Amino acid sequence: MFSVGLGPIADSFFAAATMLIAIPTGVKIFNWIATLWGGHIRFATAMKFAIAFISMFIIGGLSGVTHASPPTDLQQTDTYYVVAHFHYVLFGGTVLGLFAGMYYWMPKITGRLLSEKLGSWHFWLTFIGMNLTFFPMHLIGMLGMPRRIYTYGPELGLSTMNLVSSIGAFTIGLGTLVFVFNLWRTRRHGEAAGPNPWGGATLEWSIPSPPPVHNFDVIPTVTSRLPLWGEAPAPARSGGPVHVPPGSWWPLVAAAGLPIMASAVVAKLLVLAFVGAAVLVIGIYRWAYEPFEV
Repeated sequence: MFSVGLGPIADSFFAAATMLIAIPTGVKIFNWIATLWGGHIRFATAMKFAIAFISMFIIGGLSGVTHASPPTDLQQTDTYYVVAHFHYVLFGGTVLGLFAGMYYWMPKITGRLLSEKLGSWHFWLTFIGMNLTFFPMHLIGMLGMPRRIYTYGPELGLSTMNLVSSIGAFTIGLGTLVFVFNLWRTRRHGEAAGPNPWGGATLEWSIPSPPPVHNFDVIPTVTSRLPLWGEAPAPARSGGPVHVPPGSWWPLVAAAGLPIMASAVVAKLLVLAFVGAAVLVIGIYRWAYEPFEV
């Protein structure tokens, strides 16, 4: 928006909004860091990815705040500096977090632990590859390389840093292959996880891995925020069993009605819109009136 000629008053509002984004971002970063305070930190693969996620997201946030200066943003617009910024946010702040979650939750989902040795290889290849790929782009962008081009002249002097970025991208790919191999190996030869491989304090770690479909036969009684730490197992609440819905295909049927309706709007076909609405309604009601398991 700084580069479209809106004028100084409009630019001032966009600059202020860009700066204000840093406030909730800073709050959530301190929240994440505060969860480590007082904890017994184990540098398992999930923790490595989680810490890397926070640190890379901070770098992406700091480079984003520089866009709050209109003259600076005008120089950075449509350059590789922007590519570097949002990949530190989107790759560092999303993909690394997703990998942290996969290593943490996969034992509960599958009942088997992913290999920590392969996980370390995956982490370091991904972490190093990410920084090799995206950090040079800050410098490339400030030297004037535009986004969305497929070639450039050697006289720009950008070949070396682009080569480093290419090497980093292949390194990320290699790390991802290690992760895929880790998944395949774990399916057949992974160590049994047990109900609570991480020593967690909350109720999801009190049930078997993988969990039953309905989690708990009866609603447990909870007397603290950390019921599995320093307490006897929570007794079950009196009363009958919990009624839970079974696995069902009807939610997918209901969801299929939405793209049909959207397609009808694009194609301007009123009949197709009614068909999509009918599929949606039928899916919702058939799902709602399915019998429950006990």
